[in-house]
Amino acid sequence: MGERYITPVPVRWSDIDMYQHINHATMVTILEEARVPFLSDAFGPTITTTGLLIAEVKVSYKGQLRLVDSPLQVTIWVNRLRAVDFTLGYEVRSVNADPDSRPAVIAETQLAAFDIDEQKLVRLSPEHREYLQRWLR
Repeated sequence: MGERYITPVPVRWSDIDMYQHINHATMVTILEEARVPFLSDAFGPTITTTGLLIAEVKVSYKGQLRLVDSPLQVTIWVNRLRAVDFTLGYEVRSVNADPDSRPAVIAETQLAAFDIDEQKLVRLSPEHREYLQRWLR
């Protein structure tokens, strides 16, 4: 089993709904805020030539998260690694939760490598694959 990447993501006042919960629509942004630093080591240097497109997003809510749970613990790993795309898995918990406790949110994003100049999908480079392989579960 591969490594897990765990990063804190602060909750903003604007992320809260009228019931004092983190609004469901902002969860995709919270996942993005965790994903960017996770991928920046591997994709940052090549981002002007090879980009990543989101192909699919799945989010399942298993519990509530509130402003007092900030910063959220977002755990990321690679679920699937293929030639052109990969799928990241996520678990989101309160800052006070044990990293192995039941997550409040379970999510997945499928990302595809994209040549910015050619405007077409491309194979992941050996360097990208090596980085992602480290996190493969």
